[in-house]
Amino acid sequence: MEQLGARIRRLRTARGLAQDRLALEAHIDQSGLSKFERGKRALGETAIRRIAAVFDTSFEQLVAGTDFETKVGIQP
Repeated sequence: MEQLGARIRRLRTARGLAQDRLALEAHIDQSGLSKFERGKRALGETAIRRIAAVFDTSFEQLVAGTDFETKVGIQP
């Protein structure tokens, strides 16, 4: 199963969002996001909920992955 950080990185790049842009829109630290995407650090629920909001989905769908990816037309 794909790690959440790697999934967020894949979804972010599929949407054409730079890492700093996602961090800005989600109101989180860019260096923390970078470490999370690489599996070097955890993010709290609040930060993940903010990222979900940027992707216009729910926290649960973002964490689960499949429903969200289907919704935005991205193949897992």
